[in-house]
Amino acid sequence: MKRSIFILFSLLLFASCNRERFKTYSYENYAFQHQTLAILPVATYTSGRIPRDISDEQITMIEEAESQAFQIELYNQLIRRSGRNENDINIDFQHFSVTNDRLEEAGLDLRTSWKTSPAELAEILEVDAVVITNVEKEQYLTDLESFGLSVLNSVAWVFSDGWWPLYGQNRTSDVLASSAIVDGKTGTVIWSTNRTCPTRWNRPHNEVVRAITRTISRRFPYRMND
Repeated sequence: MKRSIFILFSLLLFASCNRERFKTYSYENYAFQHQTLAILPVATYTSGRIPRDISDEQITMIEEAESQAFQIELYNQLIRRSGRNENDINIDFQHFSVTNDRLEEAGLDLRTSWKTSPAELAEILEVDAVVITNVEKEQYLTDLESFGLSVLNSVAWVFSDGWWPLYGQNRTSDVLASSAIVDGKTGTVIWSTNRTCPTRWNRPHNEVVRAITRTISRRFPYRMND
């Protein structure tokens, strides 16, 4: 019985890690034509309980800074996994600085690029396909509120032998990320994935960015064994 459960669990784990489930029906029709991909500026949005002392202008600045941070880190993560070994990503990526310069030369700022069609962007960037990523940060608690709950939970945990219903619940926000590869000529989505990452008041921002982009890069297609 235990052996059967172990085998079933192993099969489920293997299935959950299989990149095939992220590919769309059109992947086989278009992927072989692609040689160079561009990673677009990441569309970032903030919703939920935004602190009152943060202005709309500050939110805009934060979102645009996060957009570039995600774009650069995703590029770096994908490059680290590129090569000619069996499980490496076997495709070229346009450098993010070239991508951003070409968008700027075409008169497209960050937010305009988020709303421009993938086919039009691929033509501007002179690439075969583009990687589109959307990130939404849904706020639950302000940092101050989260810090207060963290202190309360820690004290309660000490005096209750480790059992306390609030412990571990000081979540500040959820970062919901989705990424897709879009064929540059037809605008067809050939691969997509998503990741939700919780944040806490004491978790470094770059750690969240790295965790999300690492997941995307690990699931990325164009592998020799695809």
